[in-house]
Amino acid sequence: MAVTTNKCEEFDIYEDLDFCDGQTVLPGLVEEAYFIASRKVLKYPKRVSPSDEGATLDKIGTLDGSPTLAADSVFQKMDILGNASNLTSASQGETPSKTHLITLTLKSALSDAKSVGFCQLANADNLIYVVKMRAGGYRWIGNENFRTNTNPAQDSGMNVTDASGTTLEVTVTDISPAPYFVGELKTAAGTIDCSTGEIKAVPGA
Repeated sequence: MAVTTNKCEEFDIYEDLDFCDGQTVLPGLVEEAYFIASRKVLKYPKRVSPSDEGATLDKIGTLDGSPTLAADSVFQKMDILGNASNLTSASQGETPSKTHLITLTLKSALSDAKSVGFCQLANADNLIYVVKMRAGGYRWIGNENFRTNTNPAQDSGMNVTDASGTTLEVTVTDISPAPYFVGELKTAAGTIDCSTGEIKAVPGA
């Protein structure tokens, strides 16, 4: 009798997901976000595949390496309201083409002329975002396979107790929730080592 051989590549890297009593996990985002036009990202950080040698859950959930940017390009910083901003994801689609819809909500206190100009451009552009979690670590939103949509809205408020400002609703499809990023992030204020949060190089220093 002929033996049937499974030609599909098999991998099993599941492991325990442990949580210790007494451990505190801080929710939300730190009050700054970074963004850049995708066309200025010449090479994206590498995704680790579950079939790669030495792959683990941590490794496939973390981008490997740093992006290569166009000459003189940097990530721009946006101050955000951490208590009004968040990052979520949800499964979408049908097997075998299921993906994740990532939604990033960023709230800025600004509604000045500069923020109006940003809204005009971002509304029709494909931007990459990086945010820092209060619980630790940076998350990368955007990829080379799917376009990132940024939907801005502004509110002037009405009463003296109302909040005014700009809200960005960012959505993008990806193969996972927003991956962690531990590479180098080049900004106007210096290069951030996202594995530690420290600024490694400061322009002019």
